[in-house]
Amino acid sequence: MLTYHTIAVGTDGSETSLRAVRSAASMARAYDAKLIIVSAAYNHSGSMLGAPSGEGSRLPVVSEEMADTYLTNAQRIAESEGAENIEVVTTPGDPVNALIEVTEKYDVELLVVGNRGVNSVRGRVFGSVPTELTHKSKVDVVVVNTSEKR
Repeated sequence: MLTYHTIAVGTDGSETSLRAVRSAASMARAYDAKLIIVSAAYNHSGSMLGAPSGEGSRLPVVSEEMADTYLTNAQRIAESEGAENIEVVTTPGDPVNALIEVTEKYDVELLVVGNRGVNSVRGRVFGSVPTELTHKSKVDVVVVNTSEKR
């Protein structure tokens, strides 16, 4: 019988990512698995925004403080879904690399992400987190439909 012992889910604090947290928590409850909720704290080069490049021009996209706030909220949601064994992790780096790093460090067997960005223009041009994870991850990836229409 297929079972998962450790499930990870990423959150950026958005409503859609919190729907993914809710789904991952439900799966963790059903499998009696540990749930790791991840938020990536990362910067973007100011040069992408027209500022001169250099170490001083790196702008925080998600600060560690923001990530911690997102995780506190996500943990409450996971607890309300009945997940009992929950760990929250703030990790540096872009969301895809942060989630892949967590899968290796914590022996995660299943990643859960929302589908936000999959059908957007930005997602088609630059790639979306769920699309990149399905290509790069060495573990199972569940992409949750987090659209408003549900």
